[in-house]
Amino acid sequence: MSVFCRLFGHTWIPETRVPTVRWNTTKEGHTLAPTVGEEQVRHLEVCRRCGAERESGPRRHDADRPAVAVPVNGSEAEEEE
Repeated sequence: MSVFCRLFGHTWIPETRVPTVRWNTTKEGHTLAPTVGEEQVRHLEVCRRCGAERESGPRRHDADRPAVAVPVNGSEAEEEE
């Protein structure tokens, strides 16, 4: 905790951390396929002075986040059928 946080209190700023998307090629090496990380969406409040974090809890539309589907074997022919 910084001196300013002790004197004046924390300055809380809302922050959202979402899973990262990694782009990998299929087995043929011609098409990029997105892979979304397994971690959940996190809503935090972060103090801009000292970096302290506290959880804010889930928001209303977190379950509406689209999931990216990637074929298991990497074949493009199965996606079109």
